[in-house]
Amino acid sequence: MSQYITSDTPFEATPFTAALDWLEQSRILPSDVLWVMPRIETVSDFRRQWARHHQGQSTLGPWVQTADRLSQPNAMGPWLALQADLVGVLRELPRLAGGSSRAQLWALAQEYLELALRQVLVQKRNTSALAHYSENNAFAAEEAQVVATLAQTYATELTALLPARAVPEHREPKQVVWFDDGETIPGLWLELFYPDAPVQVFSLPAIEGPKPWHDLCTRRFAQQPSRVVLQVAPDETTQAQQAAHQILDWLRHEPGTEIAVAVLDRLAARRLVGLLAQFGVLVDDRTGWRLSTSSVAGWFDRLLQQYLEHGQITCIAQPFTGVLLEQLEPWAFGKEGNSHTLCQWASAFSDLFAKYKLDLDLQQDEAGRQLLTVLGLMRQVPAQTRFDAREFVAAWQSWAESQRFRPQDIESPVRMVPLLSTRMQQFKRVLVLGCAQSHFQESPPGLLPPAVAQELGFAGPRLARIQKVSALHELLLNSGQITLLHSAQVAGKPEVLLPELTWLDIVLRDTARHDMQQMDSHWSSRWHRQLPNHEVQVREQAEPPLELAALPAGSSKPESLRVTALDDWVACRLRFGLKHALPWPAQYDDSAMRYEQLRGIFVHKVLEKTAQHMANAGDATNQLEFWKQALLNQAQAVWGKLDLTDRATVYPFLKFFEQIVPRVAGKLMERKIQGWQFKGAEQTVEHPLMLQPSGAVVTLKGRVDRLDVRGQELGISDIKFTKPSVLKKRLQEPLSQPQLPAYQAMLNSPTAQLDFLGLHKDEVDWVTFPPLTDEWRQHGFNSWGEVLLGELAHELDRFFSGSAVWQANPGDACEWCAVRGVCRPESLPEFADETLGEEGDDE
Repeated sequence: MSQYITSDTPFEATPFTAALDWLEQSRILPSDVLWVMPRIETVSDFRRQWARHHQGQSTLGPWVQTADRLSQPNAMGPWLALQADLVGVLRELPRLAGGSSRAQLWALAQEYLELALRQVLVQKRNTSALAHYSENNAFAAEEAQVVATLAQTYATELTALLPARAVPEHREPKQVVWFDDGETIPGLWLELFYPDAPVQVFSLPAIEGPKPWHDLCTRRFAQQPSRVVLQVAPDETTQAQQAAHQILDWLRHEPGTEIAVAVLDRLAARRLVGLLAQFGVLVDDRTGWRLSTSSVAGWFDRLLQQYLEHGQITCIAQPFTGVLLEQLEPWAFGKEGNSHTLCQWASAFSDLFAKYKLDLDLQQDEAGRQLLTVLGLMRQVPAQTRFDAREFVAAWQSWAESQRFRPQDIESPVRMVPLLSTRMQQFKRVLVLGCAQSHFQESPPGLLPPAVAQELGFAGPRLARIQKVSALHELLLNSGQITLLHSAQVAGKPEVLLPELTWLDIVLRDTARHDMQQMDSHWSSRWHRQLPNHEVQVREQAEPPLELAALPAGSSKPESLRVTALDDWVACRLRFGLKHALPWPAQYDDSAMRYEQLRGIFVHKVLEKTAQHMANAGDATNQLEFWKQALLNQAQAVWGKLDLTDRATVYPFLKFFEQIVPRVAGKLMERKIQGWQFKGAEQTVEHPLMLQPSGAVVTLKGRVDRLDVRGQELGISDIKFTKPSVLKKRLQEPLSQPQLPAYQAMLNSPTAQLDFLGLHKDEVDWVTFPPLTDEWRQHGFNSWGEVLLGELAHELDRFFSGSAVWQANPGDACEWCAVRGVCRPESLPEFADETLGEEGDDE
């Protein structure tokens, strides 16, 4: 795909231009320079700029390396051998592999090896963060020890798997030129392989704050205006339709024009590909689909499942036509359940394909060639670890999930690329798909906390966001025609536009026409475009939403509220009012307890009994085996005291709990090592909440799951059967989880540490509330509990006094609330054209 320079005098000098000018002045021969660039896509663009700058009189030197390849293994055969060996070791370590499926075990081995590969790069640097993490996290230290041992044991093999030093014509580079995108890996790689070579660094712009966007407004929209369009779609489907409409319009006016689609929203991208296909427009997808999503991978999966279910393969369809092979003999590899090496498994399937000439068909397809490649690599694996049929399937699926492919037979003017791959390039026409704030957020990678991950060379959430924002800024500054597409909601949930684009829109607004703009749109007319809607929509007459008002004379006010009711208060005021703020008669439930209730009672009791037992265990509290055994003993004891009906109900969870005991034990031991001492569990607390300004009192009542002390510190904990990573996302808005802040205020302990203990099949961890923000402190609050009860006291008083009514809070609660059919939240503007349940919800 060609890139077009939009102007002979671009708005800013690019790092490429600065590097070429510096090279001319330095008088260094181009053939003596090693170039280090951010991503592979920038190399071809740099080659063209090099040729244009030198007018064909000089060729680019032989050394070019890209940062995105420097932490990846350069040879997959030896990498697969290490992974197979490691899986054989991990499956014998119940502390690390207990409860993991075969596929999860291969993924875990992959993650450990990737971390070890990075540790080889940082072995000469200070690793204080990793050491500190290991010392203060007894259970996770085992994982850290595995990584450290791998890095030490396989140092030679891992070093050989790093992208090797390039020495064309047996010469060392006399100069390194590094286009720095903020990644630390290139610097570590250069330290390892070229410690004596001088390095000239050209830093790519790191855009932060509103000022660059104010400057962009002046340069792009005032000094040299060119077409930039912002389109805000009401939902994801309309977003994909608008994207397809824009691409088709560009192609209609200039057939064959090359279009870059910078992708941030993968869901919208999949829909866009399907829409364009309906009009005969194919897409050259460079975003890197996983091999597991290809039709060839699905075909091979079906063959393997047939073998697993029947112990043999009796029918094989041609991978691309679906025609069944004739004269196929039933095929089996040994007896079902027998174990073989990866080499033996791969050889058997390779021979099967060759016998029926399926390998010739697979060679014609990019994904098919990758399947044959992985079987060829497995045949060369020297590891003698033996795997049964299901473990071989897990090995294949892990590989297919980790590898990416791009169909080579699609030639299209529409090229789809990740946003980061557009850096340092200039395009004639660009469509940016997805501009929500959530698209620019990143999570810390892997097993390790952010500080350790950053020390091992990962970008980190903040840097990753800066890189994406900077890439978007460069596109807006230097490209030709640009269309930005944003969906106002995803899966029925509001999506906030990237704040930097909001700043730009504010600067672009015409203050003289402010009042008129408010009538039409709150977006600036200088870049926002609303597509005409040619469809005639017929809607039913809207019914007004249900409103809840308090009864007169204060008769709605309850004497007490349970702390658990605050979850309803946060989720939806209407639901809270109907359930907790009206004088309903007392309700009695004589039915048997549900599984969820028994599960909670069981875990609370087991952890309480374990804490009491280990409080007097002396030195045993520093040994993981004692913690594990104590948990198992207490689980059996608690289960044995239940009646037969409750035992049968909670038995599935008992088996699940036994699987996660190693992880739970590690986290409890970690808490003990940090100095926390168990104080109590299931402690009943009450607190008179004085409503403001009336002075009326409502008593808050609750039961704290767990209390710990450390010197003068108090720790308040709540057990959640939720993945810790999900809890961390929820705590981005701490007041959305009101129970722990409420207990903090009720116990009059503003400095208390608030923690969730998340229990999930894939993850067990403590999740700590973030500290109170400076914004709240400036308003005189000292804790999240004070903020919560202050807001609660004021809003309850307004409702019970009759000065406020409650409606639905459109949002997540409406997906599961039984009142929705009565309150009709869809009649509210926020619920217009909602599509609850659409794909895209991560939880």
